Amino acid sequence: MFDVDGLHNQIKSKVLEIGFQKFDESIDKLSEQLHEITTSVFDTKVESASRVISQAISLYENLLQQHQKAHQETLEQRGTDKIWICQKQQELEQLNNQIEAMMQKYAV
Repeated sequence: MFDVDGLHNQIKSKVLEIGFQKFDESIDKLSEQLHEITTSVFDTKVESASRVISQAISLYENLLQQHQKAHQETLEQRGTDKIWICQKQQELEQLNNQIEAMMQKYAV
């Protein structure tokens, strides 16, 4: 109504211009913050995954060592058992030979 020389439109235009500038600045700041947050979350997830993977590798290495130890102990035990069985077999053969010798001695 009292718009002298388009002053109202100039003010309106200036307000819109400043508003868009502030909006552009806030978008840049928002974009930077979003980038920082995303990077931080991603880095945290990567570190967590890396830690879990390292723990899993350590666990599997430990299980593998235990398995190898148990296998080696089994092999050693089998070797010991085999030696014992051979000794007992020899003792039985000697005993059998002695029995046969006695039987021949008394059979005459």
